[in-house]
Amino acid sequence: MSKLNLLLVEDEALIREGLRSLLEKENFVRGIYEASNELEFREEIKRQIDIVLMDFRLSDTNGLELLPLLSDVPDPPKVIVLTGLEGTELIINLLKSGVHGIVYKLDGYKEIINTIRKVLETGSFFSDKIVSIIQSNAHRWEHIPTVLLTLPEKDLLRAIADGLTTKEISMLLKMTEATAETYRVRLIKKVGVHNTAGLLAYAFRNGIL
Repeated sequence: MSKLNLLLVEDEALIREGLRSLLEKENFVRGIYEASNELEFREEIKRQIDIVLMDFRLSDTNGLELLPLLSDVPDPPKVIVLTGLEGTELIINLLKSGVHGIVYKLDGYKEIINTIRKVLETGSFFSDKIVSIIQSNAHRWEHIPTVLLTLPEKDLLRAIADGLTTKEISMLLKMTEATAETYRVRLIKKVGVHNTAGLLAYAFRNGIL
């Protein structure tokens, strides 16, 4: 795993310093940058950031308001949101906004690290709890068209849902890693969604999972 630059977005200094101290011990971290409000966030995303680890609720804004700012970044980072709130509505809105991972604060630091690693390996990661919310609310992804998938495309979708890395998918489906990644991108476009959460919603709605 290559080393990454991480932007830590948290308005409470003690929590931010604690997370930074723990993250600095991880061998996959190259640099850690910090933002505690929207103004600092706007400045820090001008850097080459690989992962944004963001507390959903900040003193002057929240994650849903900050995420659109990344649309102007040439090579936008992956976003993992930390939240102490477990409301279904919030989780669905975050998923629709295109986040790559969601971690409940009560799940602890190990789950944060696990999610970061999985996002780096597979592009996105959602715990069983989050996947269950997607399954129960798949109808909320209103604009997913009904398209027919080939058997290989269904196999690929199931592999993605299982959280397999691109390397693992390539071995399972007997193709190169580059081909597996190309097929994943094509599948997202074909289904008409924007991210893995949308793919899962499509799969649940159409009985593939």
